[in-house]
Amino acid sequence: MNATQFLELIQKADQLEKADYLLLKKVQKNFPFFFLSHALSTRFEVKNQDNIPSLTLAAVTSADRVWLKHWLYDSVGAQVQETGAKPNDSEEANPSPKPKKRVVPKEDLIESIRLKEKKEILDAKKREQIDLIKAFSKKEIKLATIKEIEANQNNENLADASTSLNEGLMSETFAKILLQQSKKAQAIEIYEKLALKFPEKRAYFADLIEKSKE
Repeated sequence: MNATQFLELIQKADQLEKADYLLLKKVQKNFPFFFLSHALSTRFEVKNQDNIPSLTLAAVTSADRVWLKHWLYDSVGAQVQETGAKPNDSEEANPSPKPKKRVVPKEDLIESIRLKEKKEILDAKKREQIDLIKAFSKKEIKLATIKEIEANQNNENLADASTSLNEGLMSETFAKILLQQSKKAQAIEIYEKLALKFPEKRAYFADLIEKSKE
C-alpha cells in the first residue's frame, strides 16, 4: 500500500470494507507503531464486530486517548442513531452525558501525513549529506606547498627540455652519440632534419637512417 491508497482509506473512514480492513492489517505488520492504521482498523471493528483486537495498539500508540475514545465511539454511536437503532435497556436506565470534543477533520490527518513524509525525505537528504562529510573527513588529503608546486613545474620543464632536440645540436656526430646510447628514434629524427637541411646529401642520410633502424 502506498501513501495515496492510505489517504483514500482515511477519507472513507466511515465506510471501510473488509478488504480495506485486511490491507490495514498488512500495514500494521510492517509498521507496528503507526497509529493511524490501528485507529482505522479499530473503528472498523467497533462498527462491525463484538471483539476489538486492534484497540490495545491504537490506545498505546495514540497521543490523545480521550480524542481516540470519542472518535471511535461517539461517531459510531451517532451513526447507529441515524439508522434508527434503539439503545439497549442499560443505556436507557443510566443515560450518561458524554462530553463533546472537537473531532479532528480528516483533512488535518491527511496534512499531518504529508508533513511527516516531507520531513522523512528531508531527514534522508540530511543523513546523506552527513555521510558524505564523514567519508570525506576520513580521507587523508595533503595540500601541496608553494615550493612543492614550483619544484614540480621545474621538473616538468627539465623533462620537456630533455625530450626535445635542440636545433644547435643537430649534427651527425650527435646522432652517432644517440645511437651509442640506443636512442635510435632521436638519431633518426636528426638524420631526417639534416637531410632536409642539406638536400644534396639526402641519399647519404637516407642510408644512415636505414642503418640506424637495424
